[in-house]
Amino acid sequence: MDVRTEQYGRYEIKSAPLKGEWAANAFRNKKKVAEARAVSFDEVLIRVKARLDQLDATELSSRDKEGAPSASAYLDAFIALGKIPEGYEAMLRAHLQAPDHLISATQLAEAAGYENYNAANLHYGLLGKRIGDEIGFIPPRRVDGSEIWTCVLARAPDVGTDFPETSLAEALDRAVDAGHFEWQLRPQVAEALRALGY
Repeated sequence: MDVRTEQYGRYEIKSAPLKGEWAANAFRNKKKVAEARAVSFDEVLIRVKARLDQLDATELSSRDKEGAPSASAYLDAFIALGKIPEGYEAMLRAHLQAPDHLISATQLAEAAGYENYNAANLHYGLLGKRIGDEIGFIPPRRVDGSEIWTCVLARAPDVGTDFPETSLAEALDRAVDAGHFEWQLRPQVAEALRALGY
């Protein structure tokens, strides 16, 4: 059988002849997300890519003001990651269970058994990057241009949504000196974690 595979952004498309026409299935993380049929190979690719573009447009339109997607997108991302380190699970669980979902990096470190808040910041940011890569979320940047990957999972409770980069940077600067900055778990992340049984 003449099966052809092609990458299209974050999707994998598999096409093959089937009963006198071409069939194409598109997958993301081994889960079928779109399909199409057409008379020719070129036409089936055009059709399945159009469906994928439509899926992406729908997902983008459902994002919040800061660009974070729906709870179902977060759920799919956590599932795609599979097993994560126990320390990451402990931080997520502690964040979900914290009053108003507000927690400091020091408290995250204690939950995960890390020595200090620097380790919690590092590892929560690494987890945020992995999730961000899955959901296509680009976080705000610090003044030095580096991404604040923790923002994929959480946000400052006082961040204004009109200018998240500016207000978050200001909030971080204020809190670093005080040492008591608290992250608020994004509602979409909280919903996804509850669906996963956290």
